[in-house]
Amino acid sequence: MDNILVVLDGSDNDNLAMQQAVKLIAQSQGKLHILMTVYDQIEEMHKYIGFDNFKDIKQALLDDAETQLRLLADRHSMHFSSSMAWGKRWNRSAVDTANKMKADLIIKVAGDKHSRIAQMFQTPEDWNLLRDASCPVWLINADGQRINKVIAAISTLDESAEHWALGKRVILRAQGLSAALAVPMQLVSVIPDFRAMALATAYVPPMPGQAILWHDNADQARVDAQKKLDLALDELKVEADTYVFVGSVEKELSDRVESGALLVIGSAANRGLKGKFIGNTAEKVLHYLTADMVVVH
Repeated sequence: MDNILVVLDGSDNDNLAMQQAVKLIAQSQGKLHILMTVYDQIEEMHKYIGFDNFKDIKQALLDDAETQLRLLADRHSMHFSSSMAWGKRWNRSAVDTANKMKADLIIKVAGDKHSRIAQMFQTPEDWNLLRDASCPVWLINADGQRINKVIAAISTLDESAEHWALGKRVILRAQGLSAALAVPMQLVSVIPDFRAMALATAYVPPMPGQAILWHDNADQARVDAQKKLDLALDELKVEADTYVFVGSVEKELSDRVESGALLVIGSAANRGLKGKFIGNTAEKVLHYLTADMVVVH
Protein backbone atom coordinates (compact mmCIF):
# COMPACT_ATOMS: atom_id res chain seq x y z
CA MET A 1 0.00 0.00 0.00
CA ASP A 2 2.20 2.80 -1.33
CA ASN A 3 -0.52 5.46 -1.60
CA ILE A 4 -3.31 5.93 0.93
CA LEU A 5 -6.12 8.48 0.79
CA VAL A 6 -7.82 9.41 4.06
CA VAL A 7 -11.19 11.17 3.77
CA LEU A 8 -12.00 13.38 6.78
CA ASP A 9 -15.04 15.50 7.58
CA GLY A 10 -13.93 17.53 10.60
CA SER A 11 -15.76 15.35 13.13
CA ASP A 12 -14.36 13.88 16.33
CA ASN A 13 -14.14 10.51 14.56
CA ASP A 14 -11.47 11.75 12.15
CA ASN A 15 -8.84 10.62 14.63
CA LEU A 16 -9.92 6.99 14.14
CA ALA A 17 -9.18 7.16 10.42
CA MET A 18 -5.85 8.85 11.06
CA GLN A 19 -4.84 6.19 13.59
CA GLN A 20 -5.31 3.37 11.09
CA ALA A 21 -3.54 5.32 8.35
CA VAL A 22 -0.56 5.90 10.65
CA LYS A 23 -0.25 2.16 11.33
CA LEU A 24 -0.33 1.25 7.65
CA ILE A 25 2.01 4.02 6.53
CA ALA A 26 4.51 3.11 9.26
CA GLN A 27 4.56 -0.44 7.92
CA SER A 28 4.74 0.35 4.18
CA GLN A 29 6.63 3.67 4.27
CA GLY A 30 4.09 4.84 1.70
CA LYS A 31 2.62 8.25 0.89
CA LEU A 32 -0.44 9.73 2.56
CA HIS A 33 -2.90 12.25 1.14
CA ILE A 34 -5.71 13.71 3.24
CA LEU A 35 -8.92 15.01 1.70
CA MET A 36 -10.80 17.24 4.13
CA THR A 37 -14.47 17.53 3.16
CA VAL A 38 -16.21 20.67 4.37
CA TYR A 39 -19.85 21.71 4.20
CA ASP A 40 -22.31 23.82 6.15
CA GLN A 41 -26.06 24.24 5.72
CA ILE A 42 -25.50 27.96 5.42
CA GLU A 43 -25.01 27.34 1.69
CA GLU A 44 -28.61 26.11 1.43
CA MET A 45 -29.78 29.21 3.31
CA HIS A 46 -27.69 31.41 1.01
CA LYS A 47 -29.60 30.11 -2.01
CA TYR A 48 -32.85 31.48 -0.56
CA ILE A 49 -31.73 34.45 1.53
CA GLY A 50 -28.55 35.61 -0.22
CA PHE A 51 -25.95 36.54 2.42
CA ASP A 52 -23.76 39.46 1.37
CA ASN A 53 -20.79 37.95 3.21
CA PHE A 54 -21.32 34.32 2.20
CA LYS A 55 -17.89 34.05 0.55
CA ASP A 56 -16.22 35.26 3.73
CA ILE A 57 -18.20 32.81 5.84
CA LYS A 58 -17.35 29.93 3.52
CA GLN A 59 -13.67 30.83 3.58
CA ALA A 60 -13.71 31.02 7.37
CA LEU A 61 -15.18 27.51 7.52
CA LEU A 62 -12.50 26.23 5.15
CA ASP A 63 -9.76 27.92 7.19
CA ASP A 64 -11.11 26.37 10.38
CA ALA A 65 -11.18 22.92 8.76
CA GLU A 66 -7.57 23.32 7.63
CA THR A 67 -6.57 24.27 11.16
CA GLN A 68 -8.26 21.12 12.51
CA LEU A 69 -6.44 19.08 9.90
CA ARG A 70 -3.05 20.47 10.86
CA LEU A 71 -3.68 19.90 14.57
CA LEU A 72 -4.74 16.33 13.89
CA ALA A 73 -1.66 15.67 11.78
CA ASP A 74 0.65 17.22 14.39
CA ARG A 75 -0.85 14.89 16.97
CA HIS A 76 0.34 11.92 14.92
CA SER A 77 3.62 13.49 13.72
CA MET A 78 2.82 12.73 10.10
CA HIS A 79 4.01 14.10 6.78
CA PHE A 80 1.31 14.27 4.15
CA SER A 81 -0.19 16.16 1.24
CA SER A 82 -3.74 17.49 1.52
CA SER A 83 -6.62 19.08 -0.32
CA MET A 84 -10.02 20.51 0.57
CA ALA A 85 -13.42 19.73 -0.95
CA TRP A 86 -16.53 21.83 -0.33
CA GLY A 87 -19.95 20.21 -0.70
CA LYS A 88 -22.24 17.62 0.88
CA ARG A 89 -21.76 15.33 -2.12
CA TRP A 90 -18.12 14.56 -1.30
CA ASN A 91 -17.99 11.17 -3.05
CA ARG A 92 -16.96 12.52 -6.46
CA SER A 93 -14.09 14.53 -4.98
CA ALA A 94 -12.86 11.47 -3.08
CA VAL A 95 -12.96 9.23 -6.16
CA ASP A 96 -11.27 11.83 -8.39
CA THR A 97 -8.53 12.41 -5.80
CA ALA A 98 -7.95 8.68 -5.37
CA ASN A 99 -7.67 8.19 -9.14
CA LYS A 100 -5.30 11.13 -9.56
CA MET A 101 -2.92 9.91 -6.86
CA LYS A 102 -3.34 6.24 -7.90
CA ALA A 103 -4.40 5.35 -4.38
CA ASP A 104 -4.05 1.76 -3.19
CA LEU A 105 -6.55 2.30 -0.37
CA ILE A 106 -9.17 4.83 0.77
CA ILE A 107 -9.84 5.12 4.51
CA LYS A 108 -12.94 6.81 5.89
CA VAL A 109 -15.06 6.59 9.04
CA ALA A 110 -18.47 5.18 8.09
CA GLY A 111 -20.97 7.92 8.67
CA ASP A 112 -24.06 7.57 6.48
CA LYS A 113 -26.87 5.70 8.22
CA HIS A 114 -30.23 5.91 6.45
CA SER A 115 -33.47 4.03 6.92
CA ARG A 116 -34.32 1.38 4.35
CA ILE A 117 -37.02 3.66 2.88
CA ALA A 118 -34.63 6.58 2.58
CA GLN A 119 -32.18 4.36 0.70
CA MET A 120 -34.73 3.94 -2.08
CA PHE A 121 -34.60 7.64 -2.90
CA GLN A 122 -31.13 8.80 -1.91
CA THR A 123 -28.05 6.58 -1.96
CA PRO A 124 -25.79 7.40 1.02
CA GLU A 125 -22.40 8.83 0.07
CA ASP A 126 -20.58 5.93 1.73
CA TRP A 127 -22.42 3.60 -0.65
CA ASN A 128 -21.55 5.80 -3.61
CA LEU A 129 -17.90 5.60 -2.59
CA LEU A 130 -18.08 1.79 -2.47
CA ARG A 131 -19.61 1.71 -5.96
CA ASP A 132 -17.42 4.30 -7.67
CA ALA A 133 -13.95 3.84 -6.16
CA SER A 134 -11.46 1.91 -8.26
CA CYS A 135 -9.35 0.89 -5.24
CA PRO A 136 -10.27 -0.84 -1.96
CA VAL A 137 -12.21 1.24 0.57
CA TRP A 138 -11.83 0.85 4.34
CA LEU A 139 -14.91 2.04 6.21
CA ILE A 140 -14.11 2.41 9.89
CA ASN A 141 -16.76 1.88 12.54
CA ALA A 142 -16.95 4.72 15.02
CA ASP A 143 -16.63 2.58 18.18
CA GLY A 144 -12.84 2.92 18.17
CA GLN A 145 -12.14 -0.77 18.80
CA ARG A 146 -8.58 -1.95 18.19
CA ILE A 147 -8.33 -4.36 15.24
CA ASN A 148 -7.49 -7.84 16.57
CA LYS A 149 -7.99 -9.96 13.43
CA VAL A 150 -8.69 -9.72 9.71
CA ILE A 151 -11.52 -11.78 8.22
CA ALA A 152 -11.66 -12.31 4.45
CA ALA A 153 -15.08 -13.35 3.13
CA ILE A 154 -15.38 -14.85 -0.35
CA SER A 155 -18.10 -16.62 -2.32
CA THR A 156 -17.64 -20.33 -3.03
CA LEU A 157 -20.88 -20.68 -5.01
CA ASP A 158 -20.24 -18.50 -8.06
CA GLU A 159 -18.25 -20.49 -10.62
CA SER A 160 -17.37 -17.58 -12.91
CA ALA A 161 -13.73 -16.70 -13.51
CA GLU A 162 -14.45 -13.05 -12.63
CA HIS A 163 -15.79 -13.84 -9.17
CA TRP A 164 -13.01 -16.32 -8.47
CA ALA A 165 -10.45 -13.64 -9.42
CA LEU A 166 -12.25 -11.17 -7.15
CA GLY A 167 -12.11 -13.70 -4.31
CA LYS A 168 -8.37 -14.03 -4.75
CA ARG A 169 -7.95 -10.24 -4.65
CA VAL A 170 -9.91 -10.21 -1.40
CA ILE A 171 -7.63 -12.85 0.11
CA LEU A 172 -4.44 -11.07 -0.94
CA ARG A 173 -5.69 -7.73 0.35
CA ALA A 174 -6.65 -9.34 3.65
CA GLN A 175 -3.23 -10.94 3.88
CA GLY A 176 -1.55 -7.57 3.35
CA LEU A 177 -3.67 -5.89 6.01
CA SER A 178 -3.11 -8.77 8.41
CA ALA A 179 0.65 -8.38 8.03
CA ALA A 180 0.54 -4.58 8.27
CA LEU A 181 -1.57 -4.66 11.43
CA ALA A 182 0.26 -7.69 12.89
CA VAL A 183 -2.97 -9.59 13.57
CA PRO A 184 -4.16 -13.09 12.54
CA MET A 185 -6.24 -13.74 9.43
CA GLN A 186 -9.33 -15.90 8.85
CA LEU A 187 -10.98 -16.94 5.58
CA VAL A 188 -14.74 -17.54 5.60
CA SER A 189 -17.58 -18.32 3.23
CA VAL A 190 -21.36 -18.37 3.69
CA ILE A 191 -23.60 -20.83 1.86
CA PRO A 192 -27.42 -20.73 1.77
CA ASP A 193 -29.45 -22.49 4.44
CA PHE A 194 -31.03 -25.18 2.28
CA ARG A 195 -33.37 -26.22 5.07
CA ALA A 196 -34.92 -22.75 5.10
CA MET A 197 -35.53 -22.60 1.37
CA ALA A 198 -39.13 -22.51 0.23
CA LEU A 199 -38.38 -24.98 -2.55
CA ALA A 200 -37.95 -28.32 -0.80
CA THR A 201 -37.25 -30.62 -3.73
CA ALA A 202 -35.66 -30.60 -7.14
CA TYR A 203 -35.34 -33.05 -9.99
CA VAL A 204 -31.82 -33.99 -10.95
CA PRO A 205 -31.00 -35.40 -14.41
CA PRO A 206 -30.21 -37.88 -15.84
CA MET A 207 -32.73 -39.74 -13.69
CA PRO A 208 -36.11 -38.18 -14.57
CA GLY A 209 -38.70 -38.39 -11.87
CA GLN A 210 -36.29 -38.96 -8.98
CA ALA A 211 -36.60 -36.16 -6.44
CA ILE A 212 -33.98 -35.29 -3.85
CA LEU A 213 -34.32 -33.10 -0.79
CA TRP A 214 -32.20 -29.96 -0.72
CA HIS A 215 -31.20 -30.63 2.86
CA ASP A 216 -29.68 -33.95 1.76
CA ASN A 217 -27.11 -31.88 -0.10
CA ALA A 218 -26.44 -29.35 2.68
CA ASP A 219 -23.56 -31.28 4.21
CA GLN A 220 -21.99 -31.85 0.81
CA ALA A 221 -22.29 -28.13 0.03
CA ARG A 222 -20.34 -27.32 3.17
CA VAL A 223 -17.67 -29.85 2.26
CA ASP A 224 -17.38 -28.37 -1.26
CA ALA A 225 -17.14 -24.85 0.13
CA GLN A 226 -14.39 -25.90 2.53
CA LYS A 227 -12.44 -27.49 -0.32
CA LYS A 228 -12.65 -24.26 -2.34
CA LEU A 229 -11.37 -22.20 0.57
CA ASP A 230 -8.45 -24.58 1.02
CA LEU A 231 -7.76 -24.51 -2.73
CA ALA A 232 -7.68 -20.70 -2.80
CA LEU A 233 -5.23 -20.54 0.11
CA ASP A 234 -3.05 -23.20 -1.49
CA GLU A 235 -2.95 -21.42 -4.87
CA LEU A 236 -2.06 -18.09 -3.27
CA LYS A 237 0.25 -19.62 -0.67
CA VAL A 238 -1.57 -17.84 2.14
CA GLU A 239 -2.02 -19.20 5.65
CA ALA A 240 -5.33 -18.61 7.47
CA ASP A 241 -7.93 -20.41 9.56
CA THR A 242 -11.01 -21.28 7.48
CA TYR A 243 -14.72 -21.41 8.35
CA VAL A 244 -17.92 -22.15 6.43
CA PHE A 245 -21.19 -20.71 7.75
CA VAL A 246 -24.77 -21.39 6.68
CA GLY A 247 -27.48 -18.76 6.27
CA SER A 248 -27.98 -15.26 4.85
CA VAL A 249 -24.62 -13.78 3.85
CA GLU A 250 -25.15 -10.31 5.29
CA LYS A 251 -26.73 -11.63 8.51
CA GLU A 252 -24.14 -14.33 9.14
CA LEU A 253 -21.20 -12.02 8.52
CA SER A 254 -22.72 -9.27 10.64
CA ASP A 255 -23.37 -11.69 13.51
CA ARG A 256 -20.01 -13.44 13.39
CA VAL A 257 -17.71 -10.51 12.67
CA GLU A 258 -17.61 -8.98 16.11
CA SER A 259 -16.26 -5.57 17.08
CA GLY A 260 -12.50 -5.51 16.87
CA ALA A 261 -12.40 -7.52 13.63
CA LEU A 262 -11.77 -6.13 10.16
CA LEU A 263 -13.94 -7.69 7.45
CA VAL A 264 -12.52 -7.75 3.90
CA ILE A 265 -15.14 -8.45 1.25
CA GLY A 266 -15.45 -8.16 -2.52
CA SER A 267 -17.92 -6.01 -4.43
CA ALA A 268 -19.18 -6.08 -8.01
CA ALA A 269 -21.66 -3.26 -7.48
CA ASN A 270 -25.03 -3.24 -9.16
CA ARG A 271 -25.89 0.12 -10.68
CA GLY A 272 -28.94 1.96 -11.94
CA LEU A 273 -32.42 0.82 -10.89
CA LYS A 274 -31.15 -2.65 -10.01
CA GLY A 275 -28.61 -1.12 -7.67
CA LYS A 276 -31.30 1.03 -6.04
CA PHE A 277 -33.52 -1.87 -5.09
CA ILE A 278 -31.08 -4.77 -4.84
CA GLY A 279 -27.67 -3.32 -4.04
CA ASN A 280 -24.85 -5.83 -3.57
CA THR A 281 -23.56 -8.00 -0.77
CA ALA A 282 -21.00 -5.49 0.52
CA GLU A 283 -23.64 -2.77 0.81
CA LYS A 284 -26.10 -5.11 2.53
CA VAL A 285 -23.43 -6.16 5.02
CA LEU A 286 -22.59 -2.50 5.71
CA HIS A 287 -26.22 -1.94 6.70
CA TYR A 288 -25.90 -4.45 9.59
CA LEU A 289 -22.21 -4.55 10.40
CA THR A 290 -20.80 -3.04 13.60
CA ALA A 291 -17.16 -3.76 12.75
CA ASP A 292 -14.72 -2.20 10.27
CA MET A 293 -15.00 -3.28 6.63
CA VAL A 294 -12.68 -3.11 3.61
CA VAL A 295 -14.38 -3.45 0.22
CA VAL A 296 -12.29 -4.76 -2.68
CA HIS A 297 -13.42 -4.26 -6.31
